[in-house]
Amino acid sequence: MQVVGIPSVHIANNRLVVGSSSSSSTRSYTPLKVLGDGSFGTVWLCDWHGTLPPNTPLSPMQCGAGARPEWAGKRLVAVKRMKKRWEGGWDECQQLKELESLRAIPFHPNIIPLYDFFLLPATKELYFVFESMEGNLYHLIKARKGRPLAGGLVASIFFQIVSGLAHIHANGYFHRDMKPENVLVTTTGLFDYTPLSPPHSPPEKDVVAIIKLADFGLARETKSVPPYTEYVSTRWYRAPEVLLLSRDYSNPVDMWALGTIMAELVNLRPLFPGSDQADQISKICQVLGNPDDYGEDSSGGPLGGGSWPKGLHMAEQVGFEFRKVTNLSLSLTSCSAFSRCHHRIFIHYLTLPYPRPLSTVSAISSNSTPTPV
Repeated sequence: MQVVGIPSVHIANNRLVVGSSSSSSTRSYTPLKVLGDGSFGTVWLCDWHGTLPPNTPLSPMQCGAGARPEWAGKRLVAVKRMKKRWEGGWDECQQLKELESLRAIPFHPNIIPLYDFFLLPATKELYFVFESMEGNLYHLIKARKGRPLAGGLVASIFFQIVSGLAHIHANGYFHRDMKPENVLVTTTGLFDYTPLSPPHSPPEKDVVAIIKLADFGLARETKSVPPYTEYVSTRWYRAPEVLLLSRDYSNPVDMWALGTIMAELVNLRPLFPGSDQADQISKICQVLGNPDDYGEDSSGGPLGGGSWPKGLHMAEQVGFEFRKVTNLSLSLTSCSAFSRCHHRIFIHYLTLPYPRPLSTVSAISSNSTPTPV
């Protein structure tokens, strides 16, 4: 398949150069199969024959022990076609937040790289070209069929998600739509993970997972001025302040979602599967208690989710009353407490000695850095 798209792209001085809104060039690719079809767009796995940024590595799907023979000799990419028609042309497309954030955030091995983008003048359809991945975290969870992930694999996935989120936040953006479907996964071969407990246990054999964060359609700059959209992210991963209709929120909503995602990865089922907005808050309170001050535990940490006066005020403004429930006596990651400093959490988790196969993952996913577009 050959299409002429706006803007043009070409290589100059070992960089991919993007032309103006009046320029165009030919893109050539062969669709192989549909990867997904949602309300905003359709994604195909394609063999790309056109121009890509210099130093673009092969897809993780084509590397390591998990590589399929049928992918040999191909340049696999994921091509996403947006369903919206862009009547304003390329100038309108450039205002799209997803395109803006993907171009602004520097390359990171745990964020899906954007290789190309183009508008078809005749149909007004916008296309993105990404690195291809095998599936997402939701697919991985379902494929386990109730079989728990090795502790070292959970730690590796956690470290990679935190690394990607920390990079997004450090570059002045927050994702706003973190959920298992937006955490892309490629598995490649097996690894003997050192068990987290008990000591001296035999190694746990499990897959190696390469993780990349994707779908930046709801991403916003941290410095942008609220109010933001009330309903962002999928309900089960939505932070309490968003559930309470706050339009003044920032990076911590990503940290809340991270906590719920990791709990789902461990338990292989959602942590807070609320049926509606009120039920979602109720399920959170069943675990964390309501956001009153329950005092401290024996280690000096807050009982339940901790005190959250701002949340009580937000609830009062929308006519919602927290039920008086006692929190569960369990230890939860601080990612899903009512009020935390997410910067300290990032630093803490990124410096922990995780038993992860970093040498394997790094060799596959970070062997080169594509030049940004």
